[in-house]
Amino acid sequence: MATAKPPMKKRSPEPRARNVLLALGWYYPEIHRGVARYARDHHWHVTLDFDDPVPRHWNGDGVLTLLGARETIWRQLRRLPVPIIDLAESRPSIPLPRVTMDNAAIGRLAAQHFLDRGYRQFAFIHRWNFGASRARRDAFRTEVEQAGFTCEVLSWQKEREKRPDNRAERHRWLVRRLERLPKPLAAFAMRDIEAVEVIEACVATGIAIPDEVAVLGVDNTETVCDCLQVPLSSIDVNLEQLGYEAAAMLDRLMDGEAASSTPVYIAPAGVVERRSTDHRAVNHPQVAAALRYINANAHETLSMTDIVRHVAMSRSGLEKAFRDHYIRAPMQELRHVRLQHAQRLLRETSHKLATIARQTGFQTPHNLCRTFRQQLGETPREYRLRWQNQGE
Repeated sequence: MATAKPPMKKRSPEPRARNVLLALGWYYPEIHRGVARYARDHHWHVTLDFDDPVPRHWNGDGVLTLLGARETIWRQLRRLPVPIIDLAESRPSIPLPRVTMDNAAIGRLAAQHFLDRGYRQFAFIHRWNFGASRARRDAFRTEVEQAGFTCEVLSWQKEREKRPDNRAERHRWLVRRLERLPKPLAAFAMRDIEAVEVIEACVATGIAIPDEVAVLGVDNTETVCDCLQVPLSSIDVNLEQLGYEAAAMLDRLMDGEAASSTPVYIAPAGVVERRSTDHRAVNHPQVAAALRYINANAHETLSMTDIVRHVAMSRSGLEKAFRDHYIRAPMQELRHVRLQHAQRLLRETSHKLATIARQTGFQTPHNLCRTFRQQLGETPREYRLRWQNQGE
C-alpha cells in the first residue's frame, strides 16, 4: 500500500521591501553612501530624485531629509503620513526627530587643531548666520577664549551692508578684512566653499598660506580640497556614518518605536590635514627650524642633542626659546608628533603594534603602550577598537 505523502508546507512570504525616500535639500554623496549601505543590508528600495526631491505620487514607508534652506521640501513632506527624519538642525522649529552632525564638536576640533600648532590669533569666517554656523562659531570661539585668546568673527551677512551677494564683492571684502588682521592667523571657515574664498583672497593679496594665514574648512570635499593652489585642510564630519545611523533610526520608527525629541549627534571623524594648515605658528627662526626637523625625523631615534646640533643653539637657549615662542618643550613636541602619527596608523591601517612602534619612533610596543596610557589613558589596542566601533 502506498505511503501517504506529508502535506507540503507553505513558504512564508518574503518580507516586503521598504520604500524609503531620500529628499536632500543639499546633496551629500557621503550621506547617500551611508544610507545605501544600510539599505543594502535591510533590502530597502531608496528613491532619490535630484530634479523632484519629493515626487508628487510617491507612496512609501519613511523619509530621510535634509531640510536646509529649501522651504519647498518641507511644504511637500508635511503631507506624508510616514516617519520623517531630518539630517540637519537648520529648522529647529519643525518638530522632527533628528540625526545630524555635531557642530559644536566640529568647532572645538577646529580650535584644538590650531591651538595644538601654537596659534594665538584666530578668526572664524562665515557667509550666512545659520544654526550650524552659529554652533560652530560659538564652540570655536569658546575654546579659543578658554585658552586665553580672542577670536575675530568675519560675517559676510553682517558686514555686507547694501553690497550685492556675489563672489567678486565677497572677494573684495575678504581681502580688506584679512589684510588688517594680525599674523600668523588661524582662519576657520564654516565650510569648504567659504575656505576656498579665503584662500583665493590670500593668494590675490600675497598673504602666504600657511605661513601667515592657516586655513581650515569643513566637509572634506576631496574634489574641492585637493584641486586648489594651496590644498585645503578640512574636517571630515563623518557624513557616511550620519547617513547610516539616520537610516537605522528610521527603520526603528517604521517598526513603531517612538521618536526621541533629542537630536542624535554624530561626532566628526577628525581633521584631514593638507598644506593649508601644515605649519607651526612661531616667529622665532631657530624654534621654527627645530619644529621642522622634529616633524621630518620623528620616526628616527632622536635626542635633544640631535635637535640642538641641528639648529646651532645651546640646549638652555633653545629650551628658553621654546618656552617663550611655542606651546611645548622640544622633547614634548617630539612625543606629541610621534603619538599623532601612531594614532593615525591605528585608525587607518591594520599594522601590528610592533610595526607601528618602529614606524613612529617609539621603537618598541612597550614604549608605545606606556605613552598611550600616560597621554590618552588607554592602550593602543583600546584606541583602535574604539575607532573601529565608531564606524560600525
